[in-house]
Amino acid sequence: MADPTYEELSSENARLRQKNAELLDELKKARGRLKELEAAQPEGLSELETLRAEVLDLKLHKPVAAMLKGVLVSPKYSAQELAEHYKFELNEAGEIEMRDLEGNPVTVAEKVDGKEVTRSVRFEEMDIWRYLVNTGNFNHIIRGSRASGSGAIPSAARTFTTQQEKAQQPAQAKPNFGLK
Repeated sequence: MADPTYEELSSENARLRQKNAELLDELKKARGRLKELEAAQPEGLSELETLRAEVLDLKLHKPVAAMLKGVLVSPKYSAQELAEHYKFELNEAGEIEMRDLEGNPVTVAEKVDGKEVTRSVRFEEMDIWRYLVNTGNFNHIIRGSRASGSGAIPSAARTFTTQQEKAQQPAQAKPNFGLK
């Protein structure tokens, strides 16, 4: 093999310098792109975390708060006491479950066709109310049955009429007993 000539070595050297310059340029572009992505990442992550928090609020927190409003006397304060023993979480199917603090679903035993069956407490107002009443530990914060027998009007019903409502009601004819 013959030794390369000066021209061949200088052309090879020029080609390598050109390739080196191209690679350095690509490296600068890649570093610049990396900095752009790193700068955009916190914004993207914070936006993603914000969206996840909104979804969790809509799928878990608001329904739980609405349900507890019907079960507990003062849900704002009573929910804290309930949270010392139970928590509400989304299961794999995206449904709300009542769980104990270890993360196990809360179960109840009921008779179906003469057999005792254990099932998870459903996320329904009456089911959770019954479970909490049966534990006996939360009677001081659970709403009563709200039974109002004998056709009694609910306590929240309005018992007065406003002037506008009186004006809209037709005038009642006075009974005529045949006397004038």
